[in-house]
Amino acid sequence: MDSMFEDDISILTQEALGPDEDWLDSPNTDLSGEMCSASHFALITAYDDIKNRLTALERENSTLKRRLKMYEVKYPLIGEFGEEHIFSLYEAKENSLLKSEKASLQQQLNQFQHELQKSKEREEQLEEMIQAYEKLCVEKAELETELGEMLSPVPSPCSEPWWRLT
Repeated sequence: MDSMFEDDISILTQEALGPDEDWLDSPNTDLSGEMCSASHFALITAYDDIKNRLTALERENSTLKRRLKMYEVKYPLIGEFGEEHIFSLYEAKENSLLKSEKASLQQQLNQFQHELQKSKEREEQLEEMIQAYEKLCVEKAELETELGEMLSPVPSPCSEPWWRLT
């Protein structure tokens, strides 16, 4: 950024003034040339120092303005009437982030729905297997009962078993 005061040191010299202009505080002619030269040098040095400080402050100011703009984009301000100032860059960035997040969430939702469907199918298969197992258990119990009835000795009128009677 250019300085507002681009004047050079010529304003401190008598030659920079017009022919009919004079110093407001013309240098005291009673002073020796060395003293006048020293005070002139001090003025030039002070002017350079002020000019350098001004340039540094303008640089710092522009840096602060850039940072402020970044913060305004990052954190929009709320106006006097409660309306939010949304900057187009912030809005575009926000929209792209929201779209990518929405796509990611949609993908996760689809994945969870697919897993839920698989789980339901497995649950149905397990229910069928449990029903088949229970049915087998009932049949086994019936067969054991029938087998027990077949193997149980038929009660005879004699107290002695038939194999001992012969």
